[in-house]
Amino acid sequence: MVRFTSLTLLAAAALLASVPGLQAGSIKSGLQIEPGQTFELGGGQRGGFTVTGTNTGPVAVEVLGKAGEAAAAPRATVAPGGKLKADFGPGEMALLRNTSAARTAKLKLTITGDTAALGMGYSANP
Repeated sequence: MVRFTSLTLLAAAALLASVPGLQAGSIKSGLQIEPGQTFELGGGQRGGFTVTGTNTGPVAVEVLGKAGEAAAAPRATVAPGGKLKADFGPGEMALLRNTSAARTAKLKLTITGDTAALGMGYSANP
């Protein structure tokens, strides 16, 4: 189930809507991922994008990439206090998965590249 309730998600959507024709840009976000949830970013964009940041929360976050119908491929696991840098190609989805069933994950992120049509949402961990 996809939820669109995060204030961070709403702020990012408002930013994107306020800049017509934006093709390349930068989004800065303080992202929170509830226990047992995965944040989904992208999947339909025409160009690639890069996610950089820091895990500012108390739990590890798994980073995966998913292209089309292929299974999600693990990229990295970012421990609390750890740094993240991952590149995603055209049409590829970034998955940021909270590894905890009890604690909220927190990340400070910058997303650069083709940010004009990045879909964003949440889903339950498999």
